[in-house]
Amino acid sequence: MKNILTKSAITLALALSLSAPAAFAKPKKPKHSAEHNAAVKKCHNDYAAANAAANKLKGKERTAAKAKAKSDEKQCLANAPK
Repeated sequence: MKNILTKSAITLALALSLSAPAAFAKPKKPKHSAEHNAAVKKCHNDYAAANAAANKLKGKERTAAKAKAKSDEKQCLANAPK
C-alpha cells in the first residue's frame, strides 16, 4: 500500500511539474510590420537630427526647439502604421 501511494505521489508531482511551465508561459506578441519598423526608425532619426540642430542654439531657443522635436517625434510615432 505504501509503495502504491509513493508511486502515485511521485507520478502526480512529475505530471504537475511538467505542465507548470506551459501555464506560466507569456503569450507571444505579434511582430510589427516592416513598414512600422521603417517609420519608427525614420522618426528616431528625424528626432536625433532635430535635437542635434537644437544643441547649436542658445537659451530659450534651444529649449523651444528641443520641446518641438520631442513633440514632433511623439506625433510621428503615433502616426506610424501598426
